[in-house]
Amino acid sequence: MSKGRCDQCESIDTCPVCGSRVETFNHVGVRAVTSKSSTIWHYAVPCLHRVEIQQFGAKKQGTGKLAVYNGGPLWKAGYQWFNVFWGSYWNGNADIGRINGATADFEAAKSYSGGLSEYNVGIGLLGGSVVIPTDSPATVSESDIDPAISSWIASKQIPNLGLIGAYNIFLAPGVTATLGSDKSCVTFCDYHDSINGNEGPFFTLEPFPCQSGCNQCSGSSFDTLTQGLSEEMVELKTDMNPGTGWVISNEEICDYCDANFVCNKISTGEYVNAWYSNKNGKCWVPK
Repeated sequence: MSKGRCDQCESIDTCPVCGSRVETFNHVGVRAVTSKSSTIWHYAVPCLHRVEIQQFGAKKQGTGKLAVYNGGPLWKAGYQWFNVFWGSYWNGNADIGRINGATADFEAAKSYSGGLSEYNVGIGLLGGSVVIPTDSPATVSESDIDPAISSWIASKQIPNLGLIGAYNIFLAPGVTATLGSDKSCVTFCDYHDSINGNEGPFFTLEPFPCQSGCNQCSGSSFDTLTQGLSEEMVELKTDMNPGTGWVISNEEICDYCDANFVCNKISTGEYVNAWYSNKNGKCWVPK
């Protein structure tokens, strides 16, 4: 996935978990369960243990421009989202319409998605969606995503978005996503990443809404999903290849606001996760 070295991991040569030599790192933009820290998680290669990275230079809200641009790809106007519902569970499922509607609503929200223009990020659109009728494995690891996307493109089930969009991949109930030894609904809620660094394909992975730890606003599974999806869409747009776009130390711009979480909705009624504004020196709030 997104491999390389950043300021926080460039000097780490030995995995502190197992002691083996570290060749490089996978950087993954992760929204964690409430007991963990939502950051860019670093997985040592080849052992794939997660290495805890200290936050450097974090400042309190209201102190100005915190986010720094590291030169990576950013979302441009007209880029597309394509929603992929993986598994027979989704056949004829009425929630698909609601999820597609929420995806479109996030982009159409002028102050929410439109406000990201301060980061030189454009407005996208929902290009379509598809149900992949073949069930996924019971456990979907990060290494499963590349062959899955490649096969769906080859069979023309999904368009080849290349550098001009990203896929939102939704898993069925009972399917566990993993990152190294980390499991969805145990340590993380969802994540976004790139398969080939700056070249993509880019995607978010949305496990079926967790029962606890991933929704701080209501008991609704749909609200759980929209909170996570909104965060991953914002962070993918502003940091398409995790760690190379707009970041605040080792955090992405929603991660920073998650530490002091506030329940916010856009005008169409969906719960969303706030993002930090350099322009306003604070986290986003509805107008």
